[in-house]
Amino acid sequence: MDSWYEVLTACDPSLNVVQSISAIAFDPYQELLWTGNDKGRVISHFGDNLQRYTSFRSHSSQVRQLLVSDSGVISLSADSIRMTNRRGLVRWTMSNEDTTNLHCMAYTTIPNSEILAAGKQHNMLAINIARGSVVKKVESENEIVVMRKSRLVCCGATSGEVILRDPNTFRVEHRIRAHTGTISDIDTSGNLLLTCGFSVRHGSLIIDPLVKLFDIRIMRPLAPISFYSGPSFIRMHPKLSTTVFVVSRSGQFHVCDVGNASDIHFYQANTTSYVNAVDLSTSGEMLAFGDSASIIHLWGDRKGSKINAYSNNIELPAVAPPTPNIFVGENDPLSLIGMPYYREPLLSVWPSNMMFEVGNPPPKIDPDIMNNMKMIDFVGYAPNPGNKKRNQVVRWSRKKHKAGTPKFHSEKERELQSGKESKEPATLFDDEAELGAIGTRMPKYYKRVEIKYSRFGIDDFDFEFYNKTRYAGLETHITNSYCNSLLQVLFFTQSLCLVTKSHIGSSCSKENCLCCELGFLFRMLEDAVGRNCQASNFLKAFSTIPQALALDLFEPDKPDEKFPYSMLIQNFNRFILEQLHQECNSDNNPRLLKSLPLEKTSLSMIQQLFGMQMISVNKCQCGTETERNIISFVVDLNYSTKNSKDKHTTSRSFVDILRSSIRRETQPKAWCDNCQQYTPMIAKKIPKSLPPVLTINCGFGTSVPLDYWKSLDRTKPWLQKRISMKLEQDDLIVKELASDAVVDTSYIGNLNSANYANYEIMAIIAQIRIEKETPHLVVFIKVPNNQLEPGNKGPWYLFNDFLVRNVTEQEVFNFQGLWKTPVVLYYSRIDINDLIDISVLPSEIDKSILFKDISISKHRLTNQKTAHLLTPEELPQPGTLVAIDAEFVVLNQEETEIRSDGTKSVIRPSRLSLARVSVLRGEGPKESIPFIDDYIATSEPVVDYLTEFSGVEAGDLDISTSKHTLVPLKVAYKKLRLLLDLGCVFVGHGLKKDFRIINILVPPEQVIDTVDLFYSKNRARKISLRFLAWYLLRQDIQTETHDSIEDARTALAIYKKYLQFKAEGIFEEVLEEIYNEGKKCNWKPIPGSFGIRSDVTN
Repeated sequence: MDSWYEVLTACDPSLNVVQSISAIAFDPYQELLWTGNDKGRVISHFGDNLQRYTSFRSHSSQVRQLLVSDSGVISLSADSIRMTNRRGLVRWTMSNEDTTNLHCMAYTTIPNSEILAAGKQHNMLAINIARGSVVKKVESENEIVVMRKSRLVCCGATSGEVILRDPNTFRVEHRIRAHTGTISDIDTSGNLLLTCGFSVRHGSLIIDPLVKLFDIRIMRPLAPISFYSGPSFIRMHPKLSTTVFVVSRSGQFHVCDVGNASDIHFYQANTTSYVNAVDLSTSGEMLAFGDSASIIHLWGDRKGSKINAYSNNIELPAVAPPTPNIFVGENDPLSLIGMPYYREPLLSVWPSNMMFEVGNPPPKIDPDIMNNMKMIDFVGYAPNPGNKKRNQVVRWSRKKHKAGTPKFHSEKERELQSGKESKEPATLFDDEAELGAIGTRMPKYYKRVEIKYSRFGIDDFDFEFYNKTRYAGLETHITNSYCNSLLQVLFFTQSLCLVTKSHIGSSCSKENCLCCELGFLFRMLEDAVGRNCQASNFLKAFSTIPQALALDLFEPDKPDEKFPYSMLIQNFNRFILEQLHQECNSDNNPRLLKSLPLEKTSLSMIQQLFGMQMISVNKCQCGTETERNIISFVVDLNYSTKNSKDKHTTSRSFVDILRSSIRRETQPKAWCDNCQQYTPMIAKKIPKSLPPVLTINCGFGTSVPLDYWKSLDRTKPWLQKRISMKLEQDDLIVKELASDAVVDTSYIGNLNSANYANYEIMAIIAQIRIEKETPHLVVFIKVPNNQLEPGNKGPWYLFNDFLVRNVTEQEVFNFQGLWKTPVVLYYSRIDINDLIDISVLPSEIDKSILFKDISISKHRLTNQKTAHLLTPEELPQPGTLVAIDAEFVVLNQEETEIRSDGTKSVIRPSRLSLARVSVLRGEGPKESIPFIDDYIATSEPVVDYLTEFSGVEAGDLDISTSKHTLVPLKVAYKKLRLLLDLGCVFVGHGLKKDFRIINILVPPEQVIDTVDLFYSKNRARKISLRFLAWYLLRQDIQTETHDSIEDARTALAIYKKYLQFKAEGIFEEVLEEIYNEGKKCNWKPIPGSFGIRSDVTN
């Protein structure tokens, strides 16, 4: 087992974008290797070089598993199962209400005849392979994510259990508690069962470093195998029954004997991204990995390795005879090339009686003509209104503007230049405001909003049409942008906003820290004052967290109309609070709550704000009672009742359900140390403190009676605006609180403030579901009084991504229609400002990052450093001038569609990522000398380095190969954020786009953009940096590639020229000459020729 080596790596050359491999399987009957990717495509490879054999689209979403039978290949996605033959022809497809969230499948007692499919759904499906029909449904109380067939069907669940089922009756025979978190993989060999998965520690999932072994004959655990790289995949050798391959996501694997754990052979696959799938051939001679970069890594243990000991021949396509060469000259007729022989009429031969000329509809007549028209008999005539030139043909516009969508800025300008009045349907939404307050029909402003792209990019889109308030909205078309609604809630939770903003001033070194990213985002939302923002940096960091992947918190690329956003946002709500707690927790937590005893300051700031301290009590029938202290961040509403007759009643009040959900009593089956067995127990959760902010998940997505929320009395909705909660010994009292009730504040500052609280609702996240459309999320937020804008209808605002509008309270609490369903509630204590002491938060900003030489590159050439760091004496002051330029790389190409009229429409623009940023001193003795020149490390695959325009080459952003100063994105961003906060004024060319991609919002008074300085409103063209440098500075730049230091230095010099021209009073004259010269040379600098007045350059 010490002879394994990498045979080859291969990638499908037909893929124009990176498509992560999600499933891989060797064919046990032919020399083929099958892979499935995130886009639902199944590809097979053959031969020594893994040439592509077949490739076909099997599903609309990720392929989660592949099973190969003698008659074809079976692929499984979340909502469908399909069987095809090896050439890609479909044998059968199963997609119905029984396939909602499948994850895995395995053969039953009869291989190649029947499979068992399961997932995160209530039923397991036994499917006949020959017919493609369900022969039996098996109810499952567990969420199954992986299955293997041995003597029993072994099912790995998200609860950490392995359930062993009889392969004939599917009855549960045994249960094995393998891990405390979810199972990631299992495998079997004879009577051996091996598992790997996650453990729950301090409320978070981490990879368990042990591979657990069990003997399923006697149901006893054996000695585990240690693998500290984090086991994610397990494969038993098909011929050596005790040899196991243990693989990590990073590509490291070892081969060992389960009976002799000391005999271990370690290997490392040369991967650049995470390993997503692993399989071992039936011969035991080949091992294959599939990673996130679409690359297959094939390993073997000998030369001439085979997939199977004996394989069937592969069916290859018939070789087409070579086509004859036909030479056609310029004067030869096209009919010289003969038509192929055919026996039936061609489709292109249309009969004459089926061919019609279809003209355009007549243009719309000018309303002035219609108003002044007089009719005589059947002829109408009117005086010429005189608003058109003589002999002018009226143009007929093919574009019909869609109601309820804004016009592009360029479209408005064209209308103004043509003399037309640009009319916007600005009152369209206002006409429907009453529907949301009293009706069941949905107003149009609740629909999913989408960004439209013209040929001028996103800057041409009119976001102001959707938001005329002072509160910033968040853009869509970003992966996992479903989080926008909850991010807005967290921003308006003032105490949390202050905590995160304080955190970014610290010296936090964690690369993907969500608390830091939240702080950066909240600073942007504060500075935006109604402008649109994007949470791209936060969502990028969120997508790198393994726990989020394990909890399935990522949005699919193309969600369908059944996708449960309500459950996804509730799970994210719980995850983000737990994650912030982990990141903010320290050995010396500030004491935010005035009533908190000094000895309890070990609580993190998130626990102090959101945590409800509880005691969990388990009492066995034998009388044994165990207690443990827990802190819960989220309350899950539980609508069930003890009385089965009242199962569907709607008479219970909101406060009654809330109380029973917090002080919950259940009867689970758990392990008793005294009885030494699993026995029924009585489990209670008793609250011991009340948090300043109460977070509630409404639990929709399960069997919840919606009638609770659809109260017929609009004057008194079922959901309470104010509630009162009180702890008395082990009991909890929850009451309704009138809006005009006087709040008792005498307890503030003592221990009673944790036992008595009056809450007021501050935010409601709701799911909007329209028939045959993908659902989405909106949020209603009650803006604090100190942030309200004048002239509003009230404090409630609707945030539908980048659509923001003021709504009435009656509309917020109206849930009559089926289209609006509440999913998350946030209540805040009425006296929260008196309870929290914000003076304990650190106020000092850590400025040392500007003076540190930070680089994570392993091969940086220190003698070629281009930046000279700032000294403490050079610390920028308000108004300090700095020059900046940034370069970018492409992570995803733009998605376009070609319309029927031949025009191209951009569905989603290309996704760019910061690759290099350079900042130069703009004044002083070291003017034009850079003090920041950082390359940005990226773990995502780069599809285009744009070397011609960015100067960035392959390997420059890789930690293991880069020779430059390489830093994480957070480090570069933190430096720019610090310069912005210190009051620096940024000089550059085309900075608007640069700042947008960097995801930082700079106030206009701190930006000097030379593209705007040298721009005339009477001219449509904006002048490039290269042309300005050629004309004004007599320099040829960007001749071969771009360099950010050179571009920033050039922009600074051009700005100095601008100041000179302004001082001399000749700027307008020079600008006119620049436009005239540009028109002469077609805006292309002539190398070696600088046709410019001498008084301009001197």
